[in-house]
Amino acid sequence: VPSYIQTLRALQELTASLVSGGAGIGLETTIYLAEKGCTVYVASRNQEKSEKGIAKGEARLNGKGGPIKFHHLDLSTIEGSLKSADEFTRIESRLDIIIGNAGISMTYMDELSVDGWEKTFATNHLGHFAFVTNLLGLVEKTATKYGEARIVMTSSRGYMVASKLDYDALRTPIEGNGSSIWHMGGSFFRYCNTKLANIYFMAELDRRLQERGIKNVYCNSCHPGSVAETGMGKGQKSLGPYLEEAIRGVIHLFCNSVEDAAKTQVYLAASKQIRVKNVHGEYWAPTWTWTQAYNGSQKQKLIVLAENEREEKKLWEVSEEAINKATAPDRIRSAI
Repeated sequence: VPSYIQTLRALQELTASLVSGGAGIGLETTIYLAEKGCTVYVASRNQEKSEKGIAKGEARLNGKGGPIKFHHLDLSTIEGSLKSADEFTRIESRLDIIIGNAGISMTYMDELSVDGWEKTFATNHLGHFAFVTNLLGLVEKTATKYGEARIVMTSSRGYMVASKLDYDALRTPIEGNGSSIWHMGGSFFRYCNTKLANIYFMAELDRRLQERGIKNVYCNSCHPGSVAETGMGKGQKSLGPYLEEAIRGVIHLFCNSVEDAAKTQVYLAASKQIRVKNVHGEYWAPTWTWTQAYNGSQKQKLIVLAENEREEKKLWEVSEEAINKATAPDRIRSAI
């Protein structure tokens, strides 16, 4: 039986931009891609933390595989995301893979983002939307010249408890929100809504590309698994550090390893089967044995709310409007 890494295509000479690829699932994804020869850019706001992760990855690769580099990206602002994409286009001539792996959770509504949006939505969706769409020109050029490209968004099965996206609510602060432990429920559901947005984004982007006759850019989303070793939700002012760590310790007992949790997004980004089976606009997740060992990744049936073309188009339009409001009109480089 071939090992998981042997099932992936060779990635020599390919270039990937991996958002938040310096820790947790992101670092494991970086290592898998680099091990197959890919040049991986770890796109992140925190250079010091990312470079520590890059050093760990390089040590595990022991001189083998493709290079791993840092690329600055601040997803919390639209302008920061656009500038990061501009800089990437300036320094690189090809981009075969984008993986939108970053995510924050458990933020509160007492304060909005710089651009006037709920902070989880601003980072988990709008930042990724601005970054990815401003790189589409390079992605399309790469797919035309080298045969294909991949875009993957890391979603979550938490989307299943999401509600219809309320854009007015996402732009309305709530005074005092976050001061009580009882406010954590609302934070969790806002996070789940962003995971629904990730699925919408990939479905709508793939549809728009195909409508333009671009069929060799494969856009998909995935649930990675249940992982405790992430930075999401840390520093809860309503919990305190000791209770927070105790809760994380209990959760860890029921979670999957970060090595296994990275495998589905790597499969969507690097498996030959995605092209062979013409996988477009789908949502995938890992499967597990009864001992919680990784047992392959498969397409998942979405709930009705997540298969709503009208809502997918609405999210796209709202996102475009947000970009145009935050920066110069029609900033999205690709004519989608």
